[in-house]
Amino acid sequence: MGVHFGGFDAFDERLAKIEEQGARKMNQFVAQEAEVIRGKVQDNTPVRKVNGGRLKGGWKRSRAVQGKAEIYNNVEYAAHVEYGHRTRGGKGFVKGRKMLHRGMLQAEKTFRDDAEAIIKAVLE
Repeated sequence: MGVHFGGFDAFDERLAKIEEQGARKMNQFVAQEAEVIRGKVQDNTPVRKVNGGRLKGGWKRSRAVQGKAEIYNNVEYAAHVEYGHRTRGGKGFVKGRKMLHRGMLQAEKTFRDDAEAIIKAVLE
């Protein structure tokens, strides 16, 4: 008396295919979402006539590797505009514009829908 199980080879092949596709699709998804966020952050960035949009044009993103990507700005005063700063003389404070923070919150609305679509594509 015994029970015979079969079909594990096909199941194992399917899992290997999902694993292979999953890593590639995940990096594609992360790169796509990082680009969406970068665009929203750029839209939220103020432009002063003095600098002609140097801060706005300075937003970049790194390549997606292992499901991670960074959005950054190397303009030396970017952190001061994002978080705020004291005025000259130290008597006042200029509030931060929260460009990156707001961009993340705006992109969060579509993130879940996009993630579900990618997961469905990998599992099918």
